[in-house]
Amino acid sequence: MKKSQRFSTLADLARNKEQAAAVALGTSNRVHAENLKKLESLKQYRQEYLNRLNQEGQQGMDVSAMQTYKRFIEGLEKAISQQQIQILESQQQCEQSKKIWQHVHMKTEIMNTTVERYRKIEVKQDDNREQKEADDRPCKKSPNSI
Repeated sequence: MKKSQRFSTLADLARNKEQAAAVALGTSNRVHAENLKKLESLKQYRQEYLNRLNQEGQQGMDVSAMQTYKRFIEGLEKAISQQQIQILESQQQCEQSKKIWQHVHMKTEIMNTTVERYRKIEVKQDDNREQKEADDRPCKKSPNSI
């Protein structure tokens, strides 16, 4: 088996690893985007309840209703804090996945370059061998020529 063929097998394995890393990166990015979207939703929801509390507070509301609103808004605040933590974690995961993909991609590129270099060497060696064989063949002269 030629070196280019052996390295081609390794290059195929590297490409498979790169594809898997790209899928993981895509998943990380999707999860991060979903976390950001969820945070925005929670913030909008909190703002809506703050607006309701202000409107109903101006019209007059009993203490228990006000406490219920405040507890609910506090719950939303907690959820927002937890979601911000989730965002930081998913952002770190994205960065880690990107580093892994970049590393694997670099290895794939190196393997592809190596395979191509060996193929060029093999083609040159084949050409040289064929030329040498052609040079080593005795010249056949036709019987009529002198």
